Amino acid sequence: MTSSVNGFDGGYSVLPPILSTSNSQENLDINSNSVDKNSNNVDKNSNNSDKNNTSDINSNKTGKGTDDGISLPEAPFSSILQSRRPTYSDENSFDKDENVRLEEEIKLHHLEQLMNRFSKHKPDDILIQAGTGFFPAKTQARIPGRMNLKEFKQTVSEVLATDEYDDYLEKLFMKLDSSVSGYVDWNEFCTYLLLLYRENDYMRTKREIPFLVEPKIRHIVQNRQEQTTKIVAVDGPTRYVTVSREGAISVWYPSMQYDKYYVISDNEEDTSQKRRFKMWVTDAIFMPNCHKIAIASTSRDIRFFDTSTAQYFEEYHLFALPDVPYCFDYWYDKRNPNSESLLIFGNDTGAINLMYFSKPVTQLFDIPFKSDGGAHKIFMQNLDQHSRYIRHTVIPDVHPELIRQVQYLPDNNMIISSCANPSKSMIISDIKCLKKSYVFKIDKGVECFDFSKKLNILVTGSLDHCIRLWNPYVTSKPMAVLEGHGTGVIGVKIHEGLLQVFSYSKDAVVKVWDIKEHAILQTVVLKFPSSIHGRMPEHGQFPIHLQPSPQSSLLVTCNDYIGLLKLGRTSIPRSETVNTHDTQLCCAIYNPVFKQVATGCDSSVIALWDIETGNKSVVFSNAHGEEEITCMTFDTTYRRLFSGARNGTIKVWNFQNGHNLHKLEAVAEAEVTGIMPLVDKKVILSVGWSRQITIYDDSDPDSMYLQAQKNWKGGQLHKDDILTIDFCPPNLLCTASFDGEIIVWDVETEKIFVRLRKGQVSNLERLEYERAKKIENMASQAADGSRPRSMNSRPNSRHQKSHRVERGETWEELLYRCSQTAPVDKVLFLKGRATGRNLEVSTLITSEGGYIRFWCLYGARNEMGFFYAPDFPDESVLAMCTNNNNSLLVTGDTQGNVKVWDIMTHCIKFQDRGRIKAKPQLEAAWRAHDAAIVSVEFAKHDTGDYVITASTDKTARIWTLREGHYIGTLGQKKSWNLKDQSTWAHPKTPWTMNDVSSKKDTGLLSFLQTQDFNLEDSSTASDAKSQVTENDLDLPEEAVESKKEASPVKSRSPEQESTNQNGENTDESKKYKDELGPLRVKFRSQTFAYNALRPERSKTFLGIRVEKELQRKQADRKGRRDNFGGIKMKKTQQYGKLCSPFQALSVPSVMDIKIPENMPLSSRMINKGYTSLNLTEDKLMNMDFSYGGRETPPGEQGEAVTRKNVGGSRVSMRDDKSRNSVRSTPKIYAPVFKKHHTVA
Repeated sequence: MTSSVNGFDGGYSVLPPILSTSNSQENLDINSNSVDKNSNNVDKNSNNSDKNNTSDINSNKTGKGTDDGISLPEAPFSSILQSRRPTYSDENSFDKDENVRLEEEIKLHHLEQLMNRFSKHKPDDILIQAGTGFFPAKTQARIPGRMNLKEFKQTVSEVLATDEYDDYLEKLFMKLDSSVSGYVDWNEFCTYLLLLYRENDYMRTKREIPFLVEPKIRHIVQNRQEQTTKIVAVDGPTRYVTVSREGAISVWYPSMQYDKYYVISDNEEDTSQKRRFKMWVTDAIFMPNCHKIAIASTSRDIRFFDTSTAQYFEEYHLFALPDVPYCFDYWYDKRNPNSESLLIFGNDTGAINLMYFSKPVTQLFDIPFKSDGGAHKIFMQNLDQHSRYIRHTVIPDVHPELIRQVQYLPDNNMIISSCANPSKSMIISDIKCLKKSYVFKIDKGVECFDFSKKLNILVTGSLDHCIRLWNPYVTSKPMAVLEGHGTGVIGVKIHEGLLQVFSYSKDAVVKVWDIKEHAILQTVVLKFPSSIHGRMPEHGQFPIHLQPSPQSSLLVTCNDYIGLLKLGRTSIPRSETVNTHDTQLCCAIYNPVFKQVATGCDSSVIALWDIETGNKSVVFSNAHGEEEITCMTFDTTYRRLFSGARNGTIKVWNFQNGHNLHKLEAVAEAEVTGIMPLVDKKVILSVGWSRQITIYDDSDPDSMYLQAQKNWKGGQLHKDDILTIDFCPPNLLCTASFDGEIIVWDVETEKIFVRLRKGQVSNLERLEYERAKKIENMASQAADGSRPRSMNSRPNSRHQKSHRVERGETWEELLYRCSQTAPVDKVLFLKGRATGRNLEVSTLITSEGGYIRFWCLYGARNEMGFFYAPDFPDESVLAMCTNNNNSLLVTGDTQGNVKVWDIMTHCIKFQDRGRIKAKPQLEAAWRAHDAAIVSVEFAKHDTGDYVITASTDKTARIWTLREGHYIGTLGQKKSWNLKDQSTWAHPKTPWTMNDVSSKKDTGLLSFLQTQDFNLEDSSTASDAKSQVTENDLDLPEEAVESKKEASPVKSRSPEQESTNQNGENTDESKKYKDELGPLRVKFRSQTFAYNALRPERSKTFLGIRVEKELQRKQADRKGRRDNFGGIKMKKTQQYGKLCSPFQALSVPSVMDIKIPENMPLSSRMINKGYTSLNLTEDKLMNMDFSYGGRETPPGEQGEAVTRKNVGGSRVSMRDDKSRNSVRSTPKIYAPVFKKHHTVA
């Protein structure tokens, strides 16, 4: 950012913060991130003499890796900072502000001592063989100035006079020793510090720099070489009004084009520009609600100009004030513009005057109609006659001398005023003089100030070149003192949206300060013509004005010139989503030695992140110029980082400081898709769209440019673009291309070890088709108008959502595409299996159009099995990785989903017939990104196993391996600690980090919602801490039975059709839901675990008792539905409110039956006189089963009701009254015997 704004010729120049001057040498700052936010002082920058000394050291002592024009900044950490740093006993502390690195403790005199130690270092010779009495000892001479680890630790500890960094020095030594020689010299040490300090400066200037365009400087000719007193912004429409010291009023458009001109004069008929009276304008202010400008002068008067029309005119002239009004402030109620408003002005005697306008929109003063032209003159002594519209009060003796500035605080009805007196520099006083006043004392007084109620911060500028940040209620000491100006500060403004302070000094320099960091962000030197000859320019009383949105500009004046600086951005972006980079990522790789993650993106930026905290450590900007980074990898020592670009360039970097060690020659302007450094053989292999395996000699660590060698002994056999490469120690190398060809090479002989699949044979028609397609793509790219890219016609493979074979509309295109096979997106060696003695085991995995295939490299049969990994058809798996023992396979597809498969026992031996088509056990699956996942990386840490994912949605995220718990996104503001799970984002997800319900669902969750599952409580499913098992889901019987065996998903494709022709049995009728047979769903960070054998755990946060009760109720409800089947409204409401719907459903149906003629009778019925011949339905309905005598005829006791309990319970004995009554409605769970009806 600094270099982009330094090159303005004419208007101004922007100086980087490190070149700002100061009066102090002790507090030196080399790291913008080292500013203590809680301190009240800010580390000062070094003066020019220190910089010259430092640059001399760099130019004379540094070797390789130093860049021209880069001066070595001074280290900031003085004894004050050392004593101020707190001591943290907690070893788990991970806040980057609390952990100061060793490099940040080094001062300038430390560097001088280290340089002296390195220059005088003369090590002893290395003893190879001890001497004897006859033969002398064999030794090997060491190079002077090169220290080993022990000597380096001892030297640095002695220079710093402490051994607290003893452990860290080992890591620092590994960073410096990029060549893995075991020695470091002064050149390597100094180069590392130079690159580190330059990166710190870049990170500091990478913050919000407001001024990105050239300023507009205009000459105010009408001022007649007099300085401008005030800049006023008039709205409706927006115009800038400048008022000169002698009363010249100029009006400007927002584009800084001159509009019109007025002059303050008592004689309206006199149109000459000659000054009519001796007076100086002291201040001016715009009154928005009544569209007037109030202008005060040394003539002890206030003039009110009307701006509501195109032509401004003087409407009122209040004269003969007792004192000179020197500064203004105005307030009105924006909700009721015609309500009482307040005009405040401080005078030259230290008093504050208050003018209350009752109806400012209607009329300011009570004046009669005036027929002649000219302004209405109001004598100050007669102001009482205007009491209907105005009232005036005075707060006397606020300051002992002239008041420089006033500001009204309507929230607490107080006034802030300032003056140049050191005893009462600034006072916050109550407007009614009832509350205590806050008095601020500054040695040289306060020239200017600004207050922000939103930020609750008060900023002051003084002639002592300092800017102070105050808590408005703490007068004893400022929160911070910002030093950097070379002259007195005469203007300050707070930008609340950017959280920045703009300051303006007498030498026409504008500085931008960060409020939170208390650090300088930008320095703008305005080159006004009146200040370029070395003389101090003159300024008015109020030379700075901040115009809010939509103009968003900062205006400054100097003599009779005005300058406008346009703000690039007016607010800090508050996006809910956190991005790792500003463009799409190509990959994210993990360095287990330094425990850091490297990410690369299409904007040619490589960033290094600390996996333990998520903080950014180093950024390699413009790594490949304007070209997209397409692949990255580490060597086996994890000291060097390799990056390949879309134009075929490859670079080798020092992983820790971003020093470019080597540049590899490009064989063609074609995308590099894979880099494989072989440290033992001291060669570097690369593949890409050049369709060649290129060799680079890596034996010379000091050679910057490495030439490409195309003499691969096995020949360049690939006929299409090579998309992926992988190496398996000790000597196996696998490459795969876009046409589906897979070749395994022997690195020792550079010959083919085995060809697993031969690529597609090209013919003339196909080549012509490709050529036509390339011409069409190049034409579309030329018409696109985007930023320049490589000449490759094929789009970047990472940006393809799917590798599905698309079918064209013409027969020629259809026939061509039907013969095309899916490209191989990724190859992965199972190194753990390759070291075993079992040869009939799969040791290679490939991903082709979503199919994961397992290959055996030995024997006649190679392909052992395959399965389809994505959730939906026509998707691809672009990223794969395994854990250290190859027991778990992690895949990332183009839908943004991550799946973890248990492959410990998968494809370890051949089947008797055909290939293995069953899927391995799915351990977990979760949605990780919104777009295609281009990289998954396994990270083994002391705290556990993690997965690092990178996607084209501009993010890289970290998850736990087996559970899929979301830890965080690289680039988020809040740091995490891997040792403390409370600092993780879990149980939140990337879509619910701001406590907003996720609007985006995973593919699995969307599938579950489309099924006939019954989630009784939807809130339980949406809770991040709850989980639902199969007991809570209304699963069909087919899904329950399919838990025993999961069947793979089959997708119709030309490859599968050819498989069917080979006679292999496939089942096309099985759909995607068959995959969810052993499903065990748990809504925890949108993670879906598929292992049915996991131990039973608490399913909600409500407790075990509540869980069991909920499960019981859900089981009861499910059982009722199973018992009653289809439920009709007529059936549930047949008994009204007498019973519940479920009780009504439990009453069995009735049907008509006939009494059989030979119906058997009981002995009691025979004793009652009943026979099978005289037994009728009427007698049956009125049958008496009482124990009365035989003489009691049937029916005398009344119409007795016979009741039979369906469930087998006893018949209740009723009294005579209830027994004589016949009920037409049934009792609960009891059937009714009606005429011509009986129980079915």
